Amino acid sequence: MEKKKVIGIIGSPRKNGNTVFLMDTLLDMLTKGFKTEKIYLKEYDISSCKECYYCMENEECSIKDDMQSLYLKLREALVIILGSPIFMGGVTSYMRAFMERTWHLRKGQLQGKIGSYIIVGRRDLGGGINEMEGYLSRLNLNKIPGVIGFGFREGDVSKDEEALKNIQKLSNQIFNLNQIKISDD
Repeated sequence: MEKKKVIGIIGSPRKNGNTVFLMDTLLDMLTKGFKTEKIYLKEYDISSCKECYYCMENEECSIKDDMQSLYLKLREALVIILGSPIFMGGVTSYMRAFMERTWHLRKGQLQGKIGSYIIVGRRDLGGGINEMEGYLSRLNLNKIPGVIGFGFREGDVSKDEEALKNIQKLSNQIFNLNQIKISDD
């Protein structure tokens, strides 16, 4: 039987930062029962939403860029984890553009999938948390509480014991929701 898929979508501009550290930790835990994929938004050409309303009539986006491949990945995945550091009180511009361009998927195209998030910042993370929570709700995903990490410099979050415990909790919740037994092999 083919494993179900988990995708980790990373809005960080750095491949070795705190957000990626937590996402890697989670995805490593999930490889015991899932096929996992990490997506760095900075590697994709994603235009901003043009507010043309094409998606209102067609249930797809009129802009033909790298988002087309990401739509396919979103549809294939059972679990979608968003990860972003906090920049100026909110998610990064990479994550914001991605979120805006998935607006047409709010009509139930991802319904039944599981969604959560990882947010890392130094302080005042509320705006980013609200963005992630609102986004997952708009897409009708089954939300699992996200993980918040505190850090500023590279490696800081690896010392955040609460974030690491919550990554383990998130992993367990994903396994439990999918009724996947983890073996110690």
